[in-house]
Amino acid sequence: MNIGVIGLGIIGSRMARNWQQAGQRVRGWNRTREHAQGLGLALSGTPAELAAQSDLVMIVVADPPALAAVVSGPDGVAAVPLKGKVVLNASTVGPDDNRAADAAVRAAGGEFLETPFTGSKAGAEAAKLIFYVGGEAALLQRVTPQLRQIGAQFFHFGPVGAAADAKLVMNMMLASTMEAMAEGFAFAARSGLDLKTFVEAYRLNAGWSPLAEMKVPKLLAQDFSPHFSLKHMDKDLRLFVERARQLNLPLIQARHLKDIFSAAMAQGWGDEDFSVLHRQVAQAAAAPQGR
Repeated sequence: MNIGVIGLGIIGSRMARNWQQAGQRVRGWNRTREHAQGLGLALSGTPAELAAQSDLVMIVVADPPALAAVVSGPDGVAAVPLKGKVVLNASTVGPDDNRAADAAVRAAGGEFLETPFTGSKAGAEAAKLIFYVGGEAALLQRVTPQLRQIGAQFFHFGPVGAAADAKLVMNMMLASTMEAMAEGFAFAARSGLDLKTFVEAYRLNAGWSPLAEMKVPKLLAQDFSPHFSLKHMDKDLRLFVERARQLNLPLIQARHLKDIFSAAMAQGWGDEDFSVLHRQVAQAAAAPQGR
């Protein structure tokens, strides 16, 4: 199959490589072309050109404006006939953004699924991403062989828009857990607890999770190299808060959490892993406190 990947960052580049290793014919497009050099992929000049050359298009871009540009822009995938083609959007955006992309793709004759995922860099590397899917179940069944070459599990939430909601909820809860860990470790350190013993006990506590397994070593080592960047989580929290407002849900903790992430972004840490919240809490703890 001819597969095109739009967005060749941390995740998209690994999807492309796994599809290549599975024997698919893969090409790519990236907004900054030089960042995609050396990936061993044929590169298209525009998303429209890529769509014309592909049977299946996977989109992995940063935010709603980027999605709108690569789908509905003058050189977007919907600028060419899409009959017989399938477009998947793995970008984390809002439900209305995916519904707009779906409408544009269908107007051009194609089919669309939203496929946001969890698994971060490690999951993409190992082809074990977990996909949340919105759209027609029959279409998901048709593309499952290709998705299984880059992912491990698939959860079908319903029509287009439903998976976007599920992804936003999941990321809000991850962000909340990360802030709790950052504050908890700051408390443990300030109170004089031995952190090695604390981590051993934490591993046996109900609060331990796969997120803690991934991030606690990074917190202790002050290693904030990106697996999932702060700027992307900050964007996801903004989308979550906007969606909660649309649903008339007064989610106080989520709004406060967004303020915390905004403050970290203001420090210029957007390209670091979102576990950099640990640094933010540590710096606040070290600052002189007013009376």
